[in-house]
Amino acid sequence: MARKSSEIARRNAELVTALLDGEPQPFVDGGTALRVLEAAGRHSGRPYRTPLGVLTLDGGRYLVSPDANRDWVRNLTANPACGLRAGEVRERLRARRIGGDEAAAAVSAYLSAVRVPWAPAAFPVTPAASTAEIVANLDALAVFRLDAEPGDRS
Repeated sequence: MARKSSEIARRNAELVTALLDGEPQPFVDGGTALRVLEAAGRHSGRPYRTPLGVLTLDGGRYLVSPDANRDWVRNLTANPACGLRAGEVRERLRARRIGGDEAAAAVSAYLSAVRVPWAPAAFPVTPAASTAEIVANLDALAVFRLDAEPGDRS
């Protein structure tokens, strides 16, 4: 398990570097764009960087996790102030954990948009799942809506 964790950490660090050095992918409604999430550690307060696919849906942006116990999820739950970065672009945001139909719509759109096969395989529902099926599994998942921090102009 430690070997797998260190391999994931190494790949994540490489992806963070590539995202910070490259041009940002555009946000497109119904699609995902890779960004680096910057969030404070829930115990240490130290900044952590995690590469994630950010979903844009109906004018909102969302982070979707197949596992509510991931470190970045627990960090955002403890401290919702966060940032998204790619290239020279940095946004200060506030993450608000959501549920119900809005969360189910985000999960469904995320599963339809993501193009790497391992991502949907990590979810307890399939891209064809109904809203009711997704809602029934939301306790195991985490969905955050990202809102601009008041006064942020970056």
